[in-house]
Amino acid sequence: MSQPILAPSCRPGDRVAIVAPAGPFSQEHLLQGCALLRSWSLEPVFDPAILNRWGYLAGDDALRQRLLLEAWEDPSIRAILCARGGYGSMRILEQLPFQQLASQPKRFLGFSDITILLNVLAQETGMISFHSPMVASALFFEGTPSSQESVRRTLFGETLADIFPPMEGTWLQGPQVTGRLLGGNLSLIASSVGTPWQLEEERFILLLEEVSEPPYRIDRMLQQLRYSGLLDRVVGIALGDMGNYQDQYQRYTLQEMWQERLRVPEQCALLCDLPIGHIDDHHSVPIGAWVTLDPKQSKIRLASKQEIQEAQRSEKT
Repeated sequence: MSQPILAPSCRPGDRVAIVAPAGPFSQEHLLQGCALLRSWSLEPVFDPAILNRWGYLAGDDALRQRLLLEAWEDPSIRAILCARGGYGSMRILEQLPFQQLASQPKRFLGFSDITILLNVLAQETGMISFHSPMVASALFFEGTPSSQESVRRTLFGETLADIFPPMEGTWLQGPQVTGRLLGGNLSLIASSVGTPWQLEEERFILLLEEVSEPPYRIDRMLQQLRYSGLLDRVVGIALGDMGNYQDQYQRYTLQEMWQERLRVPEQCALLCDLPIGHIDDHHSVPIGAWVTLDPKQSKIRLASKQEIQEAQRSEKT
């Protein structure tokens, strides 16, 4: 990837588009989310066709792709927010004109099934997008004040430093590391392996979160990443909410799960308990940005220029 691109920030009165690249959602929830955006002096707009349903999808593939592209190509739209995840984003990737999107950078927000779009945008265009709460989800309009403020900063912040202050977690192991932040929902990262959309970056930091998956499925997906060779290129893992690590046999601690069962290599930094994922205190994080996992502060933060230069030198050796 080239130097990451941060799209221009929103200003009061700007129009922001709501799109639905994946699953269907509640119209009532959409309107509640739009009300929160209006309280921030934004003008949320959407094509009524995003309310279509085609079984488990928010309309057929051609419709979902067309509405996403129309929002992106509209010069009056300052940012694009996804309504919901679910399933379906991977189905519309093949026909997306990535270079055309790159010529019109916009802040793009979503997570869960939207994970695949966030990472493809980072890898194909160099644009920074945001793993962030979604408009037609109660986790957005009923989220904690700090979660909502995180989304507001993501839209209005002029710089990455404005958007993404250091985020504290629980340090489990490893040295300080710097790399581009990629990843998101574990199921989506695992299902992309072997496709044109798998993570290809060298020496990156892998963000992971998951919801309602028992420990053995988390284990299985991590084994898939390990055997594919993807984890060989990961210098650190930033863990958001992964559920309670409990099954019918026992409840597992972080150490039991990640160090004993999943056997994350000692040289791989591991920062856990970050406020990211399917939780009401979900904070927005920039996918594609250079970040550092800092063991002294137990935080993930934006990388300094010197740290980025050192990381780039390591990639070449």
